[in-house]
Amino acid sequence: MPAANIAAQAGESKISLFEITSNYSGSLEIPSESIYELNYYESILDNTVRVTSTIVDAGGKDFSLFEDGSINLTVGEKVQLRMNDGYGFSLDFTGDKQLRIDKTRAIEESTNKMAFTIDLFSKESINNELEQYRVRQRFDGKISDSVEKILTEVLKTEKEVDIDPTLNNLSFIGTGLRPLGLPLYKCAWLGARSVPDIKDAKGNFAGFFFYETYEGFKFKSIDKLFIDQEPKRKLVFTNSIGEVPPGYDAKILDFSFDNSFDMKSALTTGSQTAAKMKAVNSYESSYRENPFESSNQFNEDNTGGKEQPKIASDLKVQEQVSMISYKWDDPGFIVAGKNLKEQLPKSTFVNYNNDEILRQSYMRYNNLFSVKMSLTIAGDMSLRAGDLVHCDFAEISNKQEKTYSSKKSGIYMIVDVCHRITRTGCHTRLNLVRESIGRKSFK
Repeated sequence: MPAANIAAQAGESKISLFEITSNYSGSLEIPSESIYELNYYESILDNTVRVTSTIVDAGGKDFSLFEDGSINLTVGEKVQLRMNDGYGFSLDFTGDKQLRIDKTRAIEESTNKMAFTIDLFSKESINNELEQYRVRQRFDGKISDSVEKILTEVLKTEKEVDIDPTLNNLSFIGTGLRPLGLPLYKCAWLGARSVPDIKDAKGNFAGFFFYETYEGFKFKSIDKLFIDQEPKRKLVFTNSIGEVPPGYDAKILDFSFDNSFDMKSALTTGSQTAAKMKAVNSYESSYRENPFESSNQFNEDNTGGKEQPKIASDLKVQEQVSMISYKWDDPGFIVAGKNLKEQLPKSTFVNYNNDEILRQSYMRYNNLFSVKMSLTIAGDMSLRAGDLVHCDFAEISNKQEKTYSSKKSGIYMIVDVCHRITRTGCHTRLNLVRESIGRKSFK
């Protein structure tokens, strides 16, 4: 059962604008009292922000979505939304940030009212499916530059684009076909093939997330998310009644842990063990094996905790190979260069070095989710997917003087964030992860 602080209170909130431009009846502003519940979502695993709202339509004089007994909405309608929390932070989805209706569902009707739920997402999610925005051309050079071109020149988004520079290059051709021809999918596909421009990254660190937050689209290195950020909020769980303890920003209302050190999963993915690459180069008629240890990815500067979890130390599994991947090299395939003169000297090169990238990113994605936790705080709309937070939890012991848990406490990354507004207040729900254990020094 999740731990809970029964003395904690929900945060304040206000929905100041919820305007739908109906395909049938034009602009319609929904009164805040008709909004039963609203949930705003961001995730580093999703390429669009999302909103789900439940609306109760009583068919009043000034507000009605009825038309001859039917709901007066279809799909794709423009929605302007503005809301804020008790701290003064706001989310303003107007203008270029306007949302669109994905679907209308869960419709319940009676003789005098109708309740229904609408799901909203970004306009780019619609454009992503249209032929005119498909990825068709050839790209060369740094992957980070290609991602920026796909978003700004192909998808033609007007939103902010925040991209971490990549160390490696990749030449590729867009097919225009699903799914690799879809701009948003292509950016996520490139994330798994990207190496961050940080010290000792080559051969050790790889893997980017592509996602959208309120601030815009982001293409961010897993490791740089830890290196470049300080915790945005310092949270504490305490059953005491009263003010937030000094040095902290908010109290944790409830939380639950999932220390998902699954032995089978760790062995299958190689996230806590070693991995081996077996490859054949057809041009040189050669075979090679390339080992890689997951411990190479653990550096206190780019992790949430202090140490890699030890698994079955008597078996020494972390020193043994559990994942084997296979690669057939493709020398001469999509060689970088604009003409034959530039391409010929590189005709024996391999366009993509799988030994140093894809295996490392696969392991990094998996080990990041080794420790998972969910918690709730009073509504804080400044928190974004990809942010770091510092959490402290009391140590479970019979000591008279309680201290904070050295294992559970520490820095976590926000994977999913949900700001939930109801008639009783606003809460923020966070799904957090990290790949390591141990509480770093409190800054």
